[in-house]
Amino acid sequence: MPGPSTIRVGALGATLWSMVLLAGGGCGGPPAVSAASEEATVRGTVTYKGKAVTAGEVRFNPANIRRKDAVTRTAAIGNDGHYSLTTLVGQNTITLGLPDLARKDPEFTYTVITHDVARGDSIIDIELPLRQAP
Repeated sequence: MPGPSTIRVGALGATLWSMVLLAGGGCGGPPAVSAASEEATVRGTVTYKGKAVTAGEVRFNPANIRRKDAVTRTAAIGNDGHYSLTTLVGQNTITLGLPDLARKDPEFTYTVITHDVARGDSIIDIELPLRQAP
C-alpha cells in the first residue's frame, strides 16, 4: 500500500496549482494519459485550518481523452472529516463541494486539485488553505 499523501490547498493555491498542471510542466511533451480501467480505494480527511471539515463532498473525476465515459465518483465528508470512495487508477481531477465553508470564505466556492491515484488503497488527506512556507 502506498504511503499517505497530503494535498494542501488554498483558493489562490488551487488556481496556481491548476495553472501549473495545465501548463504540463514545460519540457518533455504532454503528460501520460491513463486508459486504465482498474479501480482503487481512496480515503482521507479534509481539514480547514487544522480542524476537520464536517460537511460537504469530495468528487474524483477520472475522465480524460482516453476514458471519456468515466464517471465522477462522489463521497460525502463525514462529521469527523473523513471520506472514502473507489475511483479509477491514474490522474483524477478532485473537486470539493464545501457549502458551509464557502459561506464563511467565498474563496472555497470551487476548489480543483489534480492527483495521480495509485493502485491499491490510498490515503489522500486534503488540508485547506495552502500553508505558507516560513
